[in-house]
Amino acid sequence: MATGSFIEMFMTTFGWHLYDIVWGIIASTGLAYLPILAVIIDNVIDPIESQDAKSASVTSLRRLEIDVIRIIVLMVLAVTPMMTLQYGSVSHTKACQGQTFSAGSSGTVFDEVFSETVINNNQAKVPPWFYLVMSVSGGINDAFVVSLPCDLNVRQIQYEMSTVRITDPHLRRDTQRFVTECYEPARADFFNNGRQFPENLSNDDIDWIGSQYFNNNYYRNHYAKNPVSQFPFDTSRESDASHYADGQLLPESGYPSCSEWWNDSTSGLRERLSNEVPQTTMDGIKNFLTGTSTDEAETEAIRQLMRNEGSSVMEGLELGSNAVKDLLAEDSFSGAFGGVVDVATEVGASTGGVITQMLLKPVLYMVKEMAPYVQATMLMGTYFLLPWILLVGKYEWATIMTATITIFAIKFWTSIWAVVDLLDNKLATAIREASGHTGLGALTGQSIMLGVIVDLIILSLYMALPFYFLSILGWGGERGASAATSASGNIGSGANRAGDKAGNLAEGAVTKG
Repeated sequence: MATGSFIEMFMTTFGWHLYDIVWGIIASTGLAYLPILAVIIDNVIDPIESQDAKSASVTSLRRLEIDVIRIIVLMVLAVTPMMTLQYGSVSHTKACQGQTFSAGSSGTVFDEVFSETVINNNQAKVPPWFYLVMSVSGGINDAFVVSLPCDLNVRQIQYEMSTVRITDPHLRRDTQRFVTECYEPARADFFNNGRQFPENLSNDDIDWIGSQYFNNNYYRNHYAKNPVSQFPFDTSRESDASHYADGQLLPESGYPSCSEWWNDSTSGLRERLSNEVPQTTMDGIKNFLTGTSTDEAETEAIRQLMRNEGSSVMEGLELGSNAVKDLLAEDSFSGAFGGVVDVATEVGASTGGVITQMLLKPVLYMVKEMAPYVQATMLMGTYFLLPWILLVGKYEWATIMTATITIFAIKFWTSIWAVVDLLDNKLATAIREASGHTGLGALTGQSIMLGVIVDLIILSLYMALPFYFLSILGWGGERGASAATSASGNIGSGANRAGDKAGNLAEGAVTKG
């Protein structure tokens, strides 16, 4: 039996466990047979009130035969839990990955929390009709999702890159050292001596420590001010030779050039920082940045990593009174700039569009992550409360069909969200290509505005499209769909309030920008 998410696998079993408990209580107290008694009474009284005694008896008998048999058949097929819901048969297939996970062996924490006999050591049982409904609905979702193209999940990549940090404390300190001993002096030299910036490089090239301009110029001729443990002492290196005298014990660590310190293929900072980005994320970035080389994609990933670290790395080391720091404190660049910051980020942060995106993206990501949990919880609640619905509906076929449509509609949300994800990826790719920007972000004014619009549209579709689908079913006469619409609206109110709050903050940010 296919489900739309990991959590739905476990919530399905849990919900039918609760159905079994509720139905057991209803059956053991005799409440389950009240609809039969009501049918008998109605079919005896109604004909007597409208016909003579002889005709009434014939009519009553004929109606009783039909209605009682109908109720018994529907109770067997759609009310009484008879089919065992095999725990391992409830599965979830990841779209575009071809991996299928079963309850109990999914590799998630839910395997430990839930089990096949999670309640009273009993296996969950399902009425045959609803077992068929869930199987068909899950199959339809899988068939629909598989038919969609497997586009790159741009939103996931953006989120992963926004959360990547330097986890190795030694690497963080080495990066701070590089900023202090190489990058800050290079920038001071560039501004104080009025160096000519080449036309073939982007204006923000010198705004990060791996600058191509600095690698081709300043970094080649300047060296680390202190020994670097990753580089063995080498007397053939000019900087090492200047720190060594004949007869002296050979030091362990050398003084590499700034270029070697950054670019070395085994011990260089570039390679070590690149390794801080998870391989799956790096592969996604390479796929997203179509038309760029592997080296350019890694450069963008490292730049984003440095943006995430912010001033904690880019301000370098606080060494107290130091010749290099004293020199930098006196030059015009450091005095005006304060801390070394990405200029593009600094300029972008002054606009309302960037601030709006910063507020919307966490909300949008949270809504996407929360959506399957809302869906699974609503399905669990439907299974749990279904016995009472069927009892009050007197096991009528119309009531069973309403419950069927409601379950199918909620499970179909998986397909709806798959379409929204595909639309999101297509629009994100279109914005990047239209902006002419080859990096992870698009910093033109037009692309920023388009990005905000897309974020708002996707956020609205994620919350409103399932609601709209249920509303359409309600317009078609399914009263259960209308009830589900109200329930989904209440459950999603938290996300709506979060979105409203983000919108209000964004409005203020845009006004200030």
